[in-house]
Amino acid sequence: MRRVREALAVVFLGLATVAAAADAPAPPAPPPPLWAGQAEISFVSTTGNTDVQTFGAAGQLTWHPAPWSMEARAAFLRGEADGEVKARSFAALLRGGRNLTPRLEVYVQGDYLKNTFAGIDGRISGEGGLAYALLLGPAHTLKAQAGLGYVNEKRVVGDDRSFAAAKGGLLYKWKFSKTGELSDELTGTADLEDSKDWRATNTFAVAAALSTKLSLKLSHALAYLNEPVPGFHKTDTITSFALVAKF
Repeated sequence: MRRVREALAVVFLGLATVAAAADAPAPPAPPPPLWAGQAEISFVSTTGNTDVQTFGAAGQLTWHPAPWSMEARAAFLRGEADGEVKARSFAALLRGGRNLTPRLEVYVQGDYLKNTFAGIDGRISGEGGLAYALLLGPAHTLKAQAGLGYVNEKRVVGDDRSFAAAKGGLLYKWKFSKTGELSDELTGTADLEDSKDWRATNTFAVAAALSTKLSLKLSHALAYLNEPVPGFHKTDTITSFALVAKF
């Protein structure tokens, strides 16, 4: 009988331990690393009926001394067809933010773009605003942001543009597996002086890890100007397949 009581005590103790573990809240997600970055490169070459070469490179660096954060991005693209340069662009972004709550962030951001093949000789813009995390993960994250800023745009032809702007956007990420991630970033800019002069960009990407440091990424970027530079189209798209290295 004594052994039976001891065995029952062990069983009840085990059940109590399991129940306590089940009721305990899940451990919080670990904080992001202080420093993180990635670099990517893509190259496409075709010969025969058409001789086309396209080269692209991009990099991203983040610094996250919570509650502060800093992000820097840069991207370069060059395309050549039959010995003639058909596309060349450079874009850069610098963003700083501070979390006021786990969901609410105040931020400032500056952007630069040079794409003469889209009629933009140089565009500099700055903004400040608020961002709110609608989804915190871990599988799905969604952030909405809105702000006010100023845009100075030098054009290859026609009049240059300088105007106060209202900006808004959505940033979504879905980690659908341990090695796969989908992201989509949508932004819109409204000219507060000319309602017809509005712009939008959308960047969609799917990445699959090859190792802890390397991954492959397929992305599609769209840029739309409702009032384009005279002689140029409203829409530009870039589709790329890149090798990404994280550090």
